[in-house]
Amino acid sequence: MSEYQQHCQQPPPNPYVHAAPRHRTIRRPGITRCRVRPHALANLRMRLVARLLDLVFVLVAMIVVGGALATATLLGAGGGDTHGVEGLVGGVGALLAVLLYEPLLVHRYGATFGKRICRLRVARIADGGNPALGAAFVRWIIYVACNSVLFVGTINTLSCLWDKPYRQCWHDKAADSVVVRRDACQ
Repeated sequence: MSEYQQHCQQPPPNPYVHAAPRHRTIRRPGITRCRVRPHALANLRMRLVARLLDLVFVLVAMIVVGGALATATLLGAGGGDTHGVEGLVGGVGALLAVLLYEPLLVHRYGATFGKRICRLRVARIADGGNPALGAAFVRWIIYVACNSVLFVGTINTLSCLWDKPYRQCWHDKAADSVVVRRDACQ
């Protein structure tokens, strides 16, 4: 096979995108035709369980990373007076754990630990792949921003109930992603 033929072959078909019933065609800007099987979409209950599990994992990560950095700072000073620097270093470490947990895992594996336990996955609408790192950060920032305003986080979370056809919350729409069940997509 020539080098030209190797580079011009089409990618393998994606299990998350397929032909929908003939009567329903979904068109989005920048995407020619994108169809996701309705039975592959995650329901709200599983998404909430996954989010609660992720909350536990983030708290554990904050304690482990923040505590480890604070202890390392305190021991690095020879056990002497650090003038509260260990608290600041521990706080920065905990903040990094919060900021990096979801975007990095969604980009790398398509799911956080909570989503993996619940057999869910975040996929790009266009081709079903893992979201790009930038899209994963946008998704996380929109989620955090919505939840930092009273009642907006609730509306964001519940918006997947009435969104058609992909059951996307606002943070999913911002990243052009969808949450699907792993077992329905293989």
